[in-house]
Amino acid sequence: MNGYLPLLLAVVFFVIVSNFFMLYMRTRKDRRPKSGRAAMSESEAMERRDRDIRRRIDLEQEECARQVELRNKTLDLYEQVRRKAAAAEEQGEDI
Repeated sequence: MNGYLPLLLAVVFFVIVSNFFMLYMRTRKDRRPKSGRAAMSESEAMERRDRDIRRRIDLEQEECARQVELRNKTLDLYEQVRRKAAAAEEQGEDI
């Protein structure tokens, strides 16, 4: 039992030290990093927001156009299938 006591104390010491180290690293990450550049002026910030909004609107319009194109292709395919079914029905064939 006497041989295990120093080993046990060393493990407990290591766990305590590692916990303090982890807490120190966590509090260090929570601090905001200091920025080396000056803040944007109000007009620059407004222009940046305007560009971002325009970019999002353009992306949304492109996505809507793609959706409309896909919908039209789907409707065309449905129409082709309907025509084939109508032609087959007129000829008396089973589909």
